[in-house]
Amino acid sequence: MSFDKVLYKYEDPHGPGDVYFIWQKGLSCSLLATTGSDGTVAIFNRQGQLIERITLPGLCSGFAWDNEGDLLGIITISSPVITLWDASTQLKTTVESGLRDTLSCIVWSKQQQILAVGTAKGNVAIYNHRSGKRIPVLGKHSKRITCGAWSAQNLLALGSDDKSFSLSNEEGDSMRIVPLRDVPTDMYFSEMANDDRISGENAISMIVGKRTLFLYYLPEPDSPTELGFQNRYGSLLQHKWFGDGYILLGFSNGHVVAISTHPKDVGQELWQVKNHKDNLTGLAYCPVLDIVASCGDDMYIKIHSITNLQETEKIITVPDRAGVQMIDWSSDGQLLAVTTNNGTVYTYVTKLQAMYAVSPPRIAILSSLAEVSIYVYSPEKSKPIPFRQSLETEPTFIAIGPYHFAAGIDTHVWFYDLGKSLGEQPQPLSERDFSTQINQLQLNADYCAALCSPHLVLQAIVPDNPNVKDKLMQTFPTSMPTLNDAVITCFCLTQEFLIFATDIGLLVYFSIEKWDICTKYRHNMGIKQMFTDAEGTKIIFVDDHGQGFIFLPAIEEAIMIAEFDKKCETCLWDLTQPNLFITFDGKTVSTNVFVRYSVYGKHTVKVGETKLNASQIPLMLCDGEMALHIEGGQYATQTLSTHIVIPGISPSNNLKNLLQLRKYSEAYKICEKTNLRAMWRELGEQAIADLEPDIALRAYRQIEDAAFASALENIRYIEDIYLLTGFCCLLLKKYEDAKDNFLKGAYTKDALEICRDLLQWEQALLLAHKFEPDEVPYIAREYAQQLEFTGNYADALYHYEKGYKEDLINTYDGEVMNSSPEYAEHVRLCKIGIARTSIRAGDFRRGIQYAVELDDKQLLYDCAELLATVGHFTEAAGLYERGGYYDEACSYYINLKMWNKANQILPNVKSTKLHALYAKAKESDGQFEEAINSYRIAGDLDACVRLYLDHLCDPHAASEIVLESRSMESSKMLARFYQKIGDIEQALQFLVICGCIEESFTLAQRHNKLKQHGELLERYENAKSSDYLVLAHYFENEKYTLLAGKYYFLAREFTKALRFLLKASAFSNEESQALSLAIDCVATSNNEQLATQLIEFLLGEVDGSPKDPRYLFRLYMARKHYKDAAKTAVIIANQEQLAGNYKSARDLLFSMYQELRRNNLFVTAEMRHNLILLHRYTLVRTHVKLGNHLLAAKLLVQVAENISQFPEHIIPILTSTVIECHRSGLKKSAFTYASMLMRPDYRNQLDPRYSKKIESIVRKAPKGIKNLIDEIEKEAMECPICDTNLPNMEVTCHVCKTTLPICIATGQHIIKKQMTSCPECDFLCFRAEMENILSETNECPMCGERVAPEQLLDVEDIRPYILASS
Repeated sequence: MSFDKVLYKYEDPHGPGDVYFIWQKGLSCSLLATTGSDGTVAIFNRQGQLIERITLPGLCSGFAWDNEGDLLGIITISSPVITLWDASTQLKTTVESGLRDTLSCIVWSKQQQILAVGTAKGNVAIYNHRSGKRIPVLGKHSKRITCGAWSAQNLLALGSDDKSFSLSNEEGDSMRIVPLRDVPTDMYFSEMANDDRISGENAISMIVGKRTLFLYYLPEPDSPTELGFQNRYGSLLQHKWFGDGYILLGFSNGHVVAISTHPKDVGQELWQVKNHKDNLTGLAYCPVLDIVASCGDDMYIKIHSITNLQETEKIITVPDRAGVQMIDWSSDGQLLAVTTNNGTVYTYVTKLQAMYAVSPPRIAILSSLAEVSIYVYSPEKSKPIPFRQSLETEPTFIAIGPYHFAAGIDTHVWFYDLGKSLGEQPQPLSERDFSTQINQLQLNADYCAALCSPHLVLQAIVPDNPNVKDKLMQTFPTSMPTLNDAVITCFCLTQEFLIFATDIGLLVYFSIEKWDICTKYRHNMGIKQMFTDAEGTKIIFVDDHGQGFIFLPAIEEAIMIAEFDKKCETCLWDLTQPNLFITFDGKTVSTNVFVRYSVYGKHTVKVGETKLNASQIPLMLCDGEMALHIEGGQYATQTLSTHIVIPGISPSNNLKNLLQLRKYSEAYKICEKTNLRAMWRELGEQAIADLEPDIALRAYRQIEDAAFASALENIRYIEDIYLLTGFCCLLLKKYEDAKDNFLKGAYTKDALEICRDLLQWEQALLLAHKFEPDEVPYIAREYAQQLEFTGNYADALYHYEKGYKEDLINTYDGEVMNSSPEYAEHVRLCKIGIARTSIRAGDFRRGIQYAVELDDKQLLYDCAELLATVGHFTEAAGLYERGGYYDEACSYYINLKMWNKANQILPNVKSTKLHALYAKAKESDGQFEEAINSYRIAGDLDACVRLYLDHLCDPHAASEIVLESRSMESSKMLARFYQKIGDIEQALQFLVICGCIEESFTLAQRHNKLKQHGELLERYENAKSSDYLVLAHYFENEKYTLLAGKYYFLAREFTKALRFLLKASAFSNEESQALSLAIDCVATSNNEQLATQLIEFLLGEVDGSPKDPRYLFRLYMARKHYKDAAKTAVIIANQEQLAGNYKSARDLLFSMYQELRRNNLFVTAEMRHNLILLHRYTLVRTHVKLGNHLLAAKLLVQVAENISQFPEHIIPILTSTVIECHRSGLKKSAFTYASMLMRPDYRNQLDPRYSKKIESIVRKAPKGIKNLIDEIEKEAMECPICDTNLPNMEVTCHVCKTTLPICIATGQHIIKKQMTSCPECDFLCFRAEMENILSETNECPMCGERVAPEQLLDVEDIRPYILASS
């Protein structure tokens, strides 16, 4: 099913508010009626086009289609008038209900065009549209009628707010009124399962009070059933009947429940699922597809199959993340309509008719109501992306050809041009009408053929196409007078032929090129189906008895298809395997092979079956891969089961399957992989049976079957079918069949060949001497080969010599046979045979002479191998060397100690064993350098190390090899060498590098070098915890607490490690290293208990001696406890600040600030204040250097206001403040801080250079200076949040109370616009001031990183920075 694609979407078709819809009933089911808050009803067709918008006198309170879908009845909340809309005429009429109160319910009869409407006061009006009769019924109920339903027997049930429902006949006469516990809703007539087998709609179901389901069984009116459900389900909203007396229930909390109404288990829950998280809003059942859907306010629609309710078959996610309000299917099940809370209507395609057309490699599939997807099949690629072509209307047939596509309805066809290449988009071409309705349409490159019963019409697609000339149209059977009474039942159109068959069994080939009938074949009964291959050279046709035949037009012969399925729906020929075809019976695909040439004659073989899903239809077959039409108008591929080589199945079964398919190349690969003689033979025999001597030859060569190979080699080029069949029968031991075929072909001379193929050599020689004397040498040589193969070397030598000497016999023309390549090869083979058999017979010199003369590599190898077996090693080595088999030659030279010979060919030797053997020989002779080279080639690096150490005393070269090979044995040798010369540290290094940890530990312990061993072990990548643990135990026993703790830490024994490290910190010289390791240990362990222990120790709670806060800060940072780290950082920074280390304090606060920002943690006001103050202090020197004395003075004023936080430099800071303020004209600030310096406790500490200057500033101050206002007090910039003017150096707005970040270039608070940020630390700054600083220092004043002015980043939105600062 296709649920993913939205067919069309109506956005707000009735303005804001809820939208309701109903599908047209009946056969057409093509219209959708919607209504909403705008007081109209809109009618849409299946293509999503608005057909009619009906304006109502008020809001619609109900609408319904009659049972045939001809009339739409509409009622409103403000009028007693009924509006009727006729779908056929698209005209609106109004009908007076005969009642004066407003209408609240509308129901159509299931049998006739009878309409019942209920009112808000409980009255009823029944209207018969055909007769125009109206029957008003007053007082049916005392309150509003809310729901109703008609039965198939024209009984009318109505539910009311008066907590009852009534049962009336079609005249409105009440038959029964049944009281209820609450108000009824959602009423249906249906068939309830019963023991009495009372068929028809025998029950009424309704929801009462949104809590219970009320079942009223009409045959037992006094025994109704009322079913309650679990409270956790929520309110009961809807119910739907399905199957044989089962009901689906939808509950408000998202549950969907299935229950039974069978008497034995009535009300029993068969299945339940919570489909929606919060609320369920709708439930819909489609009897055509046998599926159910539920929707909710969570934007999901969940689809279940009635046959398997436990699994969710599909989930549809509604676009725009809107909650779903209502869902329902069209009566044919093709379309699913959905409305959402925002008033949008979506329509999904849920079922499409299977409509397709194929013209390899193109496949056209109807993918939507009026859309075709055209796929281009390619076996090498993944699923192709189709061209989607919208059609003018919903088609009843489609067709596709090499260059055109056609779609149509009834008698009208639209043609589209597909272009000359596969990648072009279809373009509209033309349209035309045929005389009668088209049942089937097919296209080729130039023509279209349409079966318009009783005629078959062949027309040119494009009349002005030069390929068609005057051959524009032909009609059958009109053009064939002898067929006037025949009915054309089926046809096929290829590029060359129009092929059709009739109900009297006539099969006709019409040649398009000749424009005339070229072939006629008469079958013994009518033909109802036919399926052709791409060229029309083979046709499968099915007769009226359901039997299939293959027709070959070239020889006008029909072959019956074995095991043909009588229910066959379609057949397909494989595009790449011309003799493979499949049949499809609706469920199963049968794979068949047509064997045209065989020793058994023409026949078909059924290979196997492939099961398909119910909705799958094979469209095209290519190398065993089916292109399938699947449900929803989609395309998929699947490989035939007969074409899948399953690894778990025995190779023999796979081979049998491939041979049945006549897939010889794949069969050959399986045989090659298994290399079983029986399988090779099976392959060969099957190939012979199918007259495939080439394939059989390859198979028999693999099993070295000389007889078969020779025979097949001789017949592989035979073209005469009788001769070839005769030989193949002979090979299959069908001697009589062979004789028959030879006689049919008049090949009497082949008696000789039969004898040769049967290895009857003596008889063959006699026949050859008598009839074919020129064949005697060849037969003698072949006989000799056979004798040699069987081990009769003396006779083989005799016949080789005979074959070699017989070449002197003259031909019948008196010429010596010495010119043909065949003769030259014969002589060569005879000499090769003589060489081999002479050696086997003991005549070594002659054999070697022939081998050297021929200089055949394989012969030299064979002769050398033979000589070696009889002990002639020197001669064997020489032949091996001459043939290029250097490994074998070298092996014998070394064994014979022929070093010069061995040394000459050694560069060509590939065997490492031989190089190693040569190296050992050279080592024994004392030639160590040559031995080392050979050992290297052989890959024996341990031996190289041994020679370097034991004989050449070159530890440097040996160590290079050890570092290259990482061999444990080599490293031990090198370590032993270094031990001998007393270099223990080098020995330890190589032992650790090569992984000899235990040996290294033992050696280090012996020489008291365990500390160096531990350092080496730390650098070793593959060190294990156990290695560190051994060291830790050692140092623990030695009372070396620092190293014991360190190695316990590396061994991941964190508790012991911390204990020893804390103990080691008691020693002043080891305190820093021990505490650093302890911090790493606790951070790595992630153990809260160990962390608490270390924190208590650092705070002095253990020994009463608090440690440096930096250790606590490092611990918090290592454990990522950034809040605690921040508090500690502030304490440390305060200490540094009090000590006068302002840069260190600022850097510490900055790094902590950045860490908190990265982890989205809160920055305390104290940290922010201290960082701003210290940064302003550090900016002073920068701006003084730049000559910006006014800004420097402003910054110093801010620092001076907090001078108590700079106790170490009060006098210098105040002095600088006075000087910069005086220089910048800030008289009041200069006087204020100069007066402060004149205090007795500061005056004596003044620098003599500035004392007089400062004293004069105080003494010569103008009158009223305390009332003056400096320029800096007037300077203000607007707050970026509330736009209030705020002093430049103030960071907290007094109006909006926002804490603002500062510019890191000026120390002033930021503004809304023209801000930039440092790309490294992401702190805000003013571009101009920051560029001045960077052009001078090239460093960011905050983070100290190198930044170029052009790297500054523009900041458009400063809000994130303000939030981070607040």
